[in-house]
Amino acid sequence: MSSAPDRQAAAEDADDEAFDQSLEDLVAATTHGRAFSFNYYAPGGNINAGSVSGGQHVRNGIHGGEEYRVEVHEGLISEQELAEALRGFAEPEWFPAARAELGQGVFFLTGKPGTGRRTAALNLLDRHSPPDSTLWAIDGDTDLSTWRPGRAGGYLMDGLLPTQRLRPGALRHLQQLLREAGACLVVVAQDEPELVRDLERLLQARLLVCSPPSPREVFDTRFKVEVPDPAERERLLESLEPGLLDGLLVPELVPSEVVELVTAVAASAEEPAALSGLRDRLSFLAEGEIPELINQLHDDPDALAFLLASCVFEGLDYRIVQEEADRLLTIADGTLHAFLDTSENGTGEGQPRANPRFVFRRSLEDLLRSVGAQRAPKEIILSSTHPYMVEPVRFTRHRQAETVLRHVWREYGGLSTVLTEWMDQVQGGRELTARVGRVVGMAAGWGGGRRALRHVGVLAKSERESSRSIAAYALGIASEDPVLVGEVKHRLVQWSWSPSPELRTTVAHACGTTFGFSRPDLAMTLLHRVSRGPDGEQSLSVKRAVRTSSANLFSSGSQPVVVRHLAEWVRRDGPDAELALRLFPHLLADASWFHTQLLDGGECAQPVVELIRRALNHDGMFDTTCHHLVRWCRRAAWAESQQEAMTILFRELAQDMQHGVLRLFVVIDRIDDPGLVGRDTARKALEAWRRGTPTGPAPTNSNPLTGKGAQ
Repeated sequence: MSSAPDRQAAAEDADDEAFDQSLEDLVAATTHGRAFSFNYYAPGGNINAGSVSGGQHVRNGIHGGEEYRVEVHEGLISEQELAEALRGFAEPEWFPAARAELGQGVFFLTGKPGTGRRTAALNLLDRHSPPDSTLWAIDGDTDLSTWRPGRAGGYLMDGLLPTQRLRPGALRHLQQLLREAGACLVVVAQDEPELVRDLERLLQARLLVCSPPSPREVFDTRFKVEVPDPAERERLLESLEPGLLDGLLVPELVPSEVVELVTAVAASAEEPAALSGLRDRLSFLAEGEIPELINQLHDDPDALAFLLASCVFEGLDYRIVQEEADRLLTIADGTLHAFLDTSENGTGEGQPRANPRFVFRRSLEDLLRSVGAQRAPKEIILSSTHPYMVEPVRFTRHRQAETVLRHVWREYGGLSTVLTEWMDQVQGGRELTARVGRVVGMAAGWGGGRRALRHVGVLAKSERESSRSIAAYALGIASEDPVLVGEVKHRLVQWSWSPSPELRTTVAHACGTTFGFSRPDLAMTLLHRVSRGPDGEQSLSVKRAVRTSSANLFSSGSQPVVVRHLAEWVRRDGPDAELALRLFPHLLADASWFHTQLLDGGECAQPVVELIRRALNHDGMFDTTCHHLVRWCRRAAWAESQQEAMTILFRELAQDMQHGVLRLFVVIDRIDDPGLVGRDTARKALEAWRRGTPTGPAPTNSNPLTGKGAQ
C-alpha cells in the first residue's frame, strides 16, 4: 500500500505529464493567446484558426490536424517546407531564363509580397541543385561580402536588407566561391524601389521582378493537385455560382489569394454547404468591406468593442469574448462613443453632442484626402542598430508643407506659439528632431527681427536631449540664411566657452549639421573647444556629440580637414592627443578614402599611418581599431587596389613595431583564413621581430598578447 507522500508524488507526476505539451500544441495555444491547449469539436463548422500567410502555398495557421510549419530564414530548410513549395507550383514565364542565370552562381529576385517569390526561389534551387542535396537559408542581414558556402547545394537569402552593400568585386568573388563549392544562391530582395535601384547600380546587374502566372493558371495548376480526380474537379466547378470564379480570378489577384480560393473550393468536397458562402469566407475580399462595416457600427460602442474583442480572441469561447469586450469598453473610457450625452442625469434626453475623443472619428484615408496628401510606397529606413519599414505621408504638390507652414506662421500670430510649444515637446530620435529642427530653423527666417534665434537659445540650454538636437538642426538650417548666419556663428562661438554641458552639447551637434559641413575648419575648432569645460570638466553627452559630429564631418567630404586637425592634436600629447585617439578609430568604418590616400601617397597618407599606429597603441581603442583593420583585410580579398593599399599600410606599420602593431599582427596571424589579405606581411614582420631583426626600432617591455608596453 502506497504512502501519502507517494500518492502525492504520483499525482504531481501526472500533472507534469498533462502539461508536457508537444511543440505544435504550444504553438497552437500561444497562437490563440492562452497558455493552454484546446480541443475544438465543431461538427459541420468552419474554424478560422489564423491569419493568411505565404505565396503560392498559403497556410491558414493550424487546421485539419496539419502541423504548424515555419519558414526557415537561417539554417537547414525542412523537407516539409520544400515539398510544400514544389507541390502544385505554377511555373511563371521568366522561370527558364532564371534557371539559366542561376548557372552563374547567384540570382537576384524581387517583387511584391504574395507574388510567390520564396516559392519560386525554392523551386529554382531544387531544380538547379544536384539530386539529394540539401537547401539552406541564410538570414537577410548576413554580409555576403564575407559569407562563404559551407557545402554543396542551394542557398536562399529571403529578404536582403540595405544594411549590406554588395560591390561588383565582392559579387564576382562570391560567384567563384559558390562554383568551387558546387553551390548556388538565390537572393530575394525587399520590394523597395530605392533598394532595388541601389543594387542594380552597385552590382551593374538587373534584378528580376517576380511576375506570377495569371490567376487562372495558378488556380488550375493548384486545383489539379488538391483534387486529382478530373470528374470531381468538374463537379465542384459546376457547383459554383455561375460567373463567380471568373469574377474572383481578376488579374490583380496574387498567388497567395488564388491558393486560398483553391483551398476553399476543394474543401467543399466534404462540406458542400460551404460553397454557398464562399465569397463571405475569402480573406482577400475583406479589405474593401471593412470601412463599410466600421461606418455601420459608428453609433454602437458595444458592437465596436465586441468587434475588436472578436478579432483578438477569435476561436475562443463566446463568454471570454464578451468579457473582454466589456473590459475594453471600460478601458476605452468613452472613446468608443461617437456622441456625448448632454443631459444632466445621463438620461439621454438632451441634444447629443459629437465626441471629440471618438477614436473612429475620421479615418486616415479621409484625412489624407482632405489635406491633399497621400501614403507613399513603403521605404526601408536604416537606424544605427537595425532597419525598419515606413509608409511616409507626402503632399501631392511639391513643397506644399513649407508653403503652408510659412503662411500660417506669418498670418496667424497666435498659432506660432502653439506650434512652438508642440514641437518643443516632441519625443523621439533623429527621425523626429531633424524635421522639427528644420521647421524651427526656417521659422527663424520667417519671423526675423533682432531676436529671431531667441527661442533656439532656450532649446539649446534645455536638459532634454531632444530639445538640444532640435536646436542644433535649427541652427544648421538658419545658417543657410545670409542674414542669420552671423548671429548663428556668434552664438555657437559664445556657447563653446560656456561651463554648461547642455550648451556645449548643442554646439557639438550643430557642428555635425550643414553649419559645420560648410565650415569644417571652424567646426573642428569648436569641437576641440567644447570637449572640455573651462575647468577641464568632461561630460558624457558632450563626448558622444563630438564623436558623432566628427564622423558626420568626415563623411560629408571634409576628410582631409578632419584628419589634419586630429593629427595636429595627437602631436600635442596630453588631453588633446587623448581626444584625437578616441575620435579617429570610429572614422575607419569607411575604408575607401583611406585606401585612396595610401595608394596615391596623398598629403594625409603619413598622418593616417601615424594615427592608426597611435590608436593601436592606445589600450582603450585597440579593439575598435583592430576590428576595422581586420574588416579591411577581409574586404580587400576581391579588389586589387585594396590589396595594394593594405600591403602599403602594413609595411609602413612594420617599420616601427610598437606593441599595438604587434598585437594587430598576432590577431591577423591567428585568423584561420589562408587568403586573408595582409596575413603574409604580418607573419613576416612577426618572424623578423622574434628573430630580433625587426624592420624598424623594437619596442621596449611589450607583449603582443597583453598589449602592455610604452605608448
